[in-house]
Formats: sequence, structure tokens, C-alpha cells
Amino acid sequence: MGIQERSLNGSEPPTLPRAEHPRERSPLETARTGLIHELLRKRQAIADDIVHVVSHDIVDYGELRANTLSEDVREAAITTVTVLLDSLLRRETYEQELEAVRRSAARRVHQEVSLPSLLHSYRIWGRELWQTVLREAGDDSLMRDAALGLVSDILDFVDRISVLVAQVYLEEAAGAYRARDVLRSDVLESLLIGKSLSDRARIDIARLNLSEDSRIAVVLVRLSSIAPERIRTESLRVLQAIRETVAPLSNTLLGVRESDVICLARIGRDSSLEAVIEAVRTIAEHRPAWRVCMGRPHDGINGVPRSFHEAQEAAIVAAAQKREGRATLFSEVMLDRILVHSDYGEELMDEFVRPLLDYDKQHSSSLVRTLQAYIRNDLNLSRTAKSLTVSPNTVAYRIKRIGELTGQDPATSSGILTLTLALRLHDG
Repeated sequence: MGIQERSLNGSEPPTLPRAEHPRERSPLETARTGLIHELLRKRQAIADDIVHVVSHDIVDYGELRANTLSEDVREAAITTVTVLLDSLLRRETYEQELEAVRRSAARRVHQEVSLPSLLHSYRIWGRELWQTVLREAGDDSLMRDAALGLVSDILDFVDRISVLVAQVYLEEAAGAYRARDVLRSDVLESLLIGKSLSDRARIDIARLNLSEDSRIAVVLVRLSSIAPERIRTESLRVLQAIRETVAPLSNTLLGVRESDVICLARIGRDSSLEAVIEAVRTIAEHRPAWRVCMGRPHDGINGVPRSFHEAQEAAIVAAAQKREGRATLFSEVMLDRILVHSDYGEELMDEFVRPLLDYDKQHSSSLVRTLQAYIRNDLNLSRTAKSLTVSPNTVAYRIKRIGELTGQDPATSSGILTLTLALRLHDG
């Protein structure tokens, strides 16, 4: 027909699409597709290998519970492998399918896995997947070419997913820092140094439910021994530990100040102080790397700077004495700080400790150790002897010798006080 038919409404009639014959794949593309399908089939075994290496090479993952590794971390590894390989088969973007990966990155914050550890785990993920690709390719030249073609895809994926999980992790961590019980840094600073309080600060402080007889004690957890890149993650651990131990006993407000985590604990006039102190000791015992210190409770908001200063002073003593695994209360080390600031500290050391140290060195004796035990056991000869595994007569002889060398009789109140002060300077 020379004239094309028109439809009833005058428009051109629809044309049927031409049948398209699928393009024949090259041998290299076929090998690549087959390799990807094989990896998908073995993704669970690949994930097992990844979890094994991650848990052995990265401390944070090694400290996770076994069921967290076998379920959460393993499932995240399987999901990530699946997302990559599916996207390679379809040659489509995989951003819309990464919600499970995002959620797993957010969980790592609360599982106390640091961001460097999380990113390290994805580098291991990429390395293990790449090594599996090479093993599956074997010695066949075509399969090796197909495997080499996947390397850029895997490296690109690791780069992109590292950016994604880092962003999710930081957002989740920031959310933990912005929890209702965590003070803004400006509000915390105003409280600790005694600046005039803003309306926002007064609203936050109202959560302590202070009454006329309320006192506030500052608990300070110093993380100066923690590597800088781990401070943020470790601070989250401290916040959670305080929530689990101190918060159930007292109204608290929390804050983070450089490498210090601060807790303001309301102390009533009842026995709540003893309970809070016990909780603080528990935290220190379970986390020896944390320097856990506490100031005395003082009246109201105006007493916060004083309690904070005391907690800082306690931290100085704890650092000097290299305390690990036990809390340092200012009420227990107040005398140490007074001695450190005294003009007579060196004289006390030279006159009353140096003679004992010299004698011990020359005679291979234990006068200093005996005096320490004597004071620690409240001047009780029997208990001192038991702690030193010697007879009471030996202790009595050593105590007498200490008096002769120092000119201070440990059997008198003035003598034992002087020796105690000098010894605390030596020990601290």
C-alpha cells in the first residue's frame, strides 16, 4: 500500500517494537558472570572467613560476644557481599539496598566498636573477598582475566561503603552524645567553672531535682591513657557505665570535656553518698584503664566548681601513684594534696624517709616496707607481721630501728604522724 492507514482519530497507528535478539556475550563476560554467581553461592562461607579474621585481627571485634559475631557481624558480612555481587550482575547502583548495612554500622556504636575498627573491618572484608575471587579463578587464564576485572569494582565498593558507614557511625555517636542526660559543652563548662547560668543551663539543671538539702558530687573519669582516636568511643562506654551503675541511685547529669567524662550526682542527706561511692568503685574495678575520681559533695549548684576541682586533684594523685582498678576519692587523698603543696615536703622526705631507704639498700632489709604495712594495719603488730609473713617480734624490732634512724618514735602519736606524712609523700 502506497498510503499508510490512519487510526479513527487521525493519529498514526502504533508500531510494534522490533524483536531484539540478545547480544551474545563474550567468553570474558561469561566467565565474569559465572564467577560472580559462584561467589554468591559461597557467600556464607566467605562471611564466615571474614568474621574469623576480623575477630582475631581487631581487638574491638574480638571482645564482642560470640552470638553477636555469629549473628550480627556475620549477617552484615553476608548482606554486604550480596549487595555488591547483585549490583555487579545488574550493573545498577546499590545505594537503595544498603539500609541493612547502615543499621549494622549504627549498632557498632553501641557495641563499643570504634570507628577505626569498623573501617578496618571493611578493609578486611574487601581483602578476603578479593582473595576468594582469585582462588575461585584458579589457573585458568580466562577466569584470571575475569577476576582481575573485578578488582576495581571491589576496591571502589570498599571506598564507597567506608564513606557510608563512617557517616552513619558518626551520626549515631553524635546522637548518643546528644542524649537527654548529656549536657551541652557550654552548659557543662558554665557549671564546672562557676559562670553565670543561661536559661538553657537552668532548664538542664532542673532535671537534678535539687532540694534545699541536696548536695552535688562530681565524678570524673579521665581517659588520658586511651589513644586519641579511641576517645570518643571510650567516652560512650563511660557514659553507659555511669547510666547503669550511678544513675539508678541518684539523679545525674553527664557531660564530656576533652578526655574527661563528667557526672554530676545529686546526693541527699541520707545514705545515698555511700551507695554512689560504691558504684564509682565498681566502675573503676571493671575498667582499670579509666582513671575514676570523685570530689566531695557540696551544697547546691554553687558547690559544683569546688567538687570538680577536688575531683581533678584526686586525678593528679591517681596519676602520680599509678592507680589502676580502684577509684580515687578526694576525701581519701586530701592529705596527699596538702603535702604536695607544702614547702616542707622535701625536708620530710630527706629527714625521715631517706635514712630508711639508705639503710634498706645497705643492709638488704625491709624497714620502709614494714613501716608501710604497720601504718596500713592501723599500728597492729600481729596483723602487720601476718601481712609480711614474719613474727611480731621481728616487726617490733624493725619499728624500734625505724625510730632510732629517724628520731621519730612510731609508738607515739606525733612520731607516727610525722612518719606517715613523710611516707605518703614518698609513695605519692
